[in-house]
Amino acid sequence: MVKVLPPRAVFVDHPVGRTFGRPGDQRKQEEILGAALAELPNFTEPGQIRDLLCQWDAGGNRSWEEELRTLLLSDR
Repeated sequence: MVKVLPPRAVFVDHPVGRTFGRPGDQRKQEEILGAALAELPNFTEPGQIRDLLCQWDAGGNRSWEEELRTLLLSDR
């Protein structure tokens, strides 16, 4: 089996499906997209992943993780 790596990627610590932020938050969405594009010159080799250091809540609250677990489990 061959391991396939993305040519380049950025990590955003947001809930699944909300990579660019909350729906309707155009300012934050543009900020994240701009940060992702600004990372392009920093990639030096294939397979690198750069962390944008984005948090869903400014204070680092991770309550969204439990909300997501609950939602995913309720779909079963």
